[in-house]
Amino acid sequence: MERCDFSSVMTIVRRFISDDYDTNQTALLEDVFSSLFTQTKETITFDMALVCRWFTGQAKISPKITQFYSRDGNREKLAADLENNVLLSMYDSSMAAQEVYRLLMQDDTISERVKKECSRHYPCDSREDEASFIADVLCFGMEREFIKRDPKVKNLLADGKLSPILSDFIADEGAPKPCRHFCGREKELEMLHELLLEHGKVFLHGIAGIGKSELAKAYAKQHRKEYTNVLYLTYTGNLMQDIADMDFADDLPDDSEQERFRKHNRFLRTLKEDTLFIVDNFNTTASQDSTLSVVMKYRCRMLFTTRSRFDNYDSMEVTEIAGKQALLSIAGCFFSDAEKYQSVLEQIIDTVHSHTLAVELAARLLETGILEPMDLLEKLKEEKTSLDADDKIGITKDGQSRKATYYDHIHTLFSLYQLAGDEQDIMRSMAFVPTTGISSRVFAGWLMLRNMNTINDLVEKGFIQTKSCHSIALHPMIQEVAITETKPSVRNCHTLLNSLQELCLRHGEEVSYYKQLFQTVNNIVTSIENDDTASYLRFLEDSFPYMQKYGYESGMELILTELASMLKDNTIGSVSDRALLLDFRAANEKKPEKAIKLEKEAVTLISEVTAENALLAANLHANLGGLYKQTSKLELAKQHMETGIHLLEQYGLAPYHDSIPQITNYAVLLTDMGEPYLGLSALQRLSRVIKESNSDVSGDYAVVQEAMGNICLSIGDVLQATTHFKNALAIYEVLFDAEPELIEEKKQDILETYTQAGVQLGRQWLDAKN
Repeated sequence: MERCDFSSVMTIVRRFISDDYDTNQTALLEDVFSSLFTQTKETITFDMALVCRWFTGQAKISPKITQFYSRDGNREKLAADLENNVLLSMYDSSMAAQEVYRLLMQDDTISERVKKECSRHYPCDSREDEASFIADVLCFGMEREFIKRDPKVKNLLADGKLSPILSDFIADEGAPKPCRHFCGREKELEMLHELLLEHGKVFLHGIAGIGKSELAKAYAKQHRKEYTNVLYLTYTGNLMQDIADMDFADDLPDDSEQERFRKHNRFLRTLKEDTLFIVDNFNTTASQDSTLSVVMKYRCRMLFTTRSRFDNYDSMEVTEIAGKQALLSIAGCFFSDAEKYQSVLEQIIDTVHSHTLAVELAARLLETGILEPMDLLEKLKEEKTSLDADDKIGITKDGQSRKATYYDHIHTLFSLYQLAGDEQDIMRSMAFVPTTGISSRVFAGWLMLRNMNTINDLVEKGFIQTKSCHSIALHPMIQEVAITETKPSVRNCHTLLNSLQELCLRHGEEVSYYKQLFQTVNNIVTSIENDDTASYLRFLEDSFPYMQKYGYESGMELILTELASMLKDNTIGSVSDRALLLDFRAANEKKPEKAIKLEKEAVTLISEVTAENALLAANLHANLGGLYKQTSKLELAKQHMETGIHLLEQYGLAPYHDSIPQITNYAVLLTDMGEPYLGLSALQRLSRVIKESNSDVSGDYAVVQEAMGNICLSIGDVLQATTHFKNALAIYEVLFDAEPELIEEKKQDILETYTQAGVQLGRQWLDAKN
């Protein structure tokens, strides 16, 4: 018997959506809950991995959503959103309602009264009735007691001849659909299919903006029924990092980057030829990314789109679309008078060498009315004559192919738009957004925009692309042109950098989009002009610890390299900056003895402690103490931890968030050294300080309460431990109100602590008896 809940109802809804519509889970959820977005003041974003768990019944849907639709009138809004945004995209909404009704009636864990209430609009005489009925059942499914579905064991499934269905294991929504005006590539699609069938792995190569990614998406759409799974990954410059960043259902919060890659790679190796794995924008070379040789051993079919040439592998070049009719059709999608000016458009197409992206931008420019068709043609011809008459020179830079004329066409079209100041600012900051995209709402928040109007204007002009899940990005070619044209620097991008820096300073907070955040920081480090060294230095120093919190090792390495390069100049930075660099290097060091040496150098640099550097000095001593504890040098660990805590108390820094782990770690050390009551005393003092200067409903207070509970359990004071754990859980239930799965994880962690403490106390009792 199938249980009637949010997961089962949404599974039915999604199954009946027509193939002509985008059906990825996050986009569908945003359509279903449209009213929630328009009426809630706070910015709401859906984490793709969490949405996947909602759909598969692995996690309870956020109470914020449930509470919103339980209010008077909001269920009717849900019905209206279903009718307008979802049912219209179904090929048979009546059958969908019928299946939801069957699901409801066959669930014997629901009373007859509730079944009657939920089916008050059934049988349905109209689409409005269908929407109201589904809304009633959906609300019931969200409100009822959550029972987690048993996860499938992927290794057992992978032992068969076919790949397992990956939706329960990986939060991947398949290849995006090609743009609606895709055309003119029938022969290429046929050739690509033959190459994949024959060789299993194919590299689609060609110049930027020619349509490689759209061809790959169109292939996935045309042949999706021939594959059990279609995986889609946008390359961000490090294939190992990208595979590690994939969201797997069995990922653990404490998994290192290497451990995630190891587990993900091991599973991906088990996939068979009935799975298609697309790696988009793989603009690198085999020598620059050694993980390619690992991935090429996968048994699934793989399709790469790239500007590079991989002569040692099977490849297919994507060139200009043959014949003008397809390009005229594309132009007609954006320029309403295309038919009237067909002869001029044909000349424009010839002038830009039939470059797909250039044709689209030219058509969009004409639609704005900034230039008449003949005027645009003359401008493009002027630009062309300033170049070599036969300039189709293929330039290879870092193994990537490009043609100078095509970039000049895009530069010309970009400049002809004469973007306003606020549009320039947005494009300047968008140049750092990863090609995987970022939520448009999140990006608008980073730039402190009051509305989405200017972003929407840039989408209309074709400079910003909209992706699935209401995310936005720049085409890689536009990204390169935007950096050249807008010249982003630390000063003219100060709003973006300040927002990212503020996020990174909230060490106790977590954001669902941290991967995109760190990729943006990486792009800033790689491409920004440093015209304000002091501000840039602070930005890097504040970004590193937040990356460390998530174990984002590639970004940490990049920042370390940048900081080391800057601080070689003795006129830049201070002694504190150099001590902090040593501290960062120690944090990134795998060998404990070498890390201790680096940390000791950092401590020695701060020869005189002042109010300005006291927090840094305290942190350095605490970190050195932690390294000594790691190598079982407990007396040295205690000495440095006490020095750090003394500095915090001397300069009134104990209530600071950064001080909490120092004192907590010290208390744990005392317990390990057989002095648990001294550890408890330190935590009790800290608890009072937090309560007086901050709040007793904060994450810091909860962490201290949990640490006190652990120590009490270790000495057998179960009653007092339970009191502390209850205090901590009460706070977590407030803090994680929107993420019930985190509350459940905390409960399970505490229960496991009781189990471990019971085993330990039993052993102590047996030892004493013996």
